[in-house]
Amino acid sequence: MGELRVLTARPSVQAQLIKGALEAEGIAVRLDRDALGSVYGLDSGNFATKVLVAAADAERARQLLAELESTDR
Repeated sequence: MGELRVLTARPSVQAQLIKGALEAEGIAVRLDRDALGSVYGLDSGNFATKVLVAAADAERARQLLAELESTDR
């Protein structure tokens, strides 16, 4: 079972908040950030933090993210 990127978040602190929200709903999350980006504080393009979940949880994670975004407006 592979992982799917459900979001590329910038800045990395946003990815941490999203990770917490998804984990609170029982979805395991792994953040993937380029090492060079971490060293130099880069948060865009290829250096953005990727939010990864198991393929089986991807659709539910996307729905939860959409709900969070709609309540954020």
